[in-house]
Amino acid sequence: MAKIQIAEPKDADLIYRHMMTVSGQTNNLSYSQRDIRKYLDEIKISDKMKDPDTAVFFVAFEKGEIVGLAELSRRPLPRYEYRADLMVSVDQDYWSQGIGSQLMRKVITWAKKNWQVHGLYLDVISGNLHAIDLYKKFGFKIVGDIPLLMTISGQDVAGKLMYKEI
Repeated sequence: MAKIQIAEPKDADLIYRHMMTVSGQTNNLSYSQRDIRKYLDEIKISDKMKDPDTAVFFVAFEKGEIVGLAELSRRPLPRYEYRADLMVSVDQDYWSQGIGSQLMRKVITWAKKNWQVHGLYLDVISGNLHAIDLYKKFGFKIVGDIPLLMTISGQDVAGKLMYKEI
């Protein structure tokens, strides 16, 4: 069983490596390896962690490596104080081992207790049925269709907007 904890700035390099790994394994993420190289580095990840009121990273460690990552974020505006957005990724070598569920439990509990969030949002590619099933297992409901969630290799991809009331 993976060890789940809140990431610290010293974990930024491991988070970067995890993001590079998982983005090479699937197109179900909002970023590609090229995107990461262009827009992210360890310093930007570490800087994002410095404001725990707007972003918190949860990591799943196995054998000293990050095999799962969840990012909880919210806008720094009072009108958005009680909602947050969630992103989750798990290394393909660890799929179907409960790591996504462990991350979901930790993030939902933390968001409710520490940020007093009333609702969580996430978006997911319409065809990513495994992820949709995971989110539904934790009480997320599909609240809308997103005709153009992202464009992958020149192809527009539709998505679903999901929401969980806390």
